Amino acid sequence: MAGAKQKIKILKLYEILSSESDENNPLSTQYLIERLKAEGISVERKTLYDDIALLNECGYEIMQVRKKQNMYYVSDRSFDVAEIRILIDAVEASSFITPEKTNRLVNKIASLAGSHKGKVIKNNIVVFDTTKRDNEQIYYNVFNINEAIIAKKKISFKYFKYNAKGEKTVMRNDKPYTVNPIATMVSNDNYYLICSSDKYKDVAHYRIDRMENVKIMREDFTLPDELKNFDPRRNKKQLFSMYLGQMQNVTFEITPDIVEVIFDKFGKNTKLYPYGEKYRFTAEIQISDSFFGWCMGLGANIEILSPREVKAQYLQKLHAVICAYK
Repeated sequence: MAGAKQKIKILKLYEILSSESDENNPLSTQYLIERLKAEGISVERKTLYDDIALLNECGYEIMQVRKKQNMYYVSDRSFDVAEIRILIDAVEASSFITPEKTNRLVNKIASLAGSHKGKVIKNNIVVFDTTKRDNEQIYYNVFNINEAIIAKKKISFKYFKYNAKGEKTVMRNDKPYTVNPIATMVSNDNYYLICSSDKYKDVAHYRIDRMENVKIMREDFTLPDELKNFDPRRNKKQLFSMYLGQMQNVTFEITPDIVEVIFDKFGKNTKLYPYGEKYRFTAEIQISDSFFGWCMGLGANIEILSPREVKAQYLQKLHAVICAYK
């Protein structure tokens, strides 16, 4: 066993340097010898120098700092701090990644910076006020979808939505969908499967976080001639976001047609109260042009009830739009 560990000595040496060192935290020769010893690998000082020299010759750049004893660190990484921070922020802001998987993914991404910088990055993370989905099958779904796209196979899955009480409702009486997967796409803060079916000639979009029991079929992928030149990038819809503005509790009245839109925006735990044939709810909103534009997009399906000043602002925006078309 000891002999086998000696064979991976250089691999372990580079692993220690990659995970524990950077330009601000170089590792001493003595520390490296002790760390290797803890892994069951014995090494002499001169042999360690030779191993580091060999790593440099093979393109694995190990930087040296000359002090009372030589210090070493790895500075060239696949991702720099800024790139890692962008990836972490993107994961934190993604609503379709569940809270549990968000934490796991953030930890993995932060480790790319090494132990010291990774700890600093994680300690300075700003947690986004993002409504996270709760479908833990999201990774499994994405994996199977992409495997099917690569293998050019159909997939089957069950699809669900939420009713006004926030309860999961399986579509088509629990009967699976069978489709030809074309691509995956992020739009409107959701992760979508773009696909086609043998029955219809147009493309369809399904929320991946609303899919369950995704299975790769034996049947080959088939695409009608009308979709042979389909470009998912041109099909992508623009993401809506509410920009910075004053936060206020706003009460709305909505029609049943947009119940899912409300849950997507504010979370399925939003309390909807029946009011005749409609529903009412209150949410904390950043008052801005982007918010009013979102309301306009929902048309007569949504009405701002209070505060009165917010309703008055919205009416002014609507009046301005009408005047622009005169």
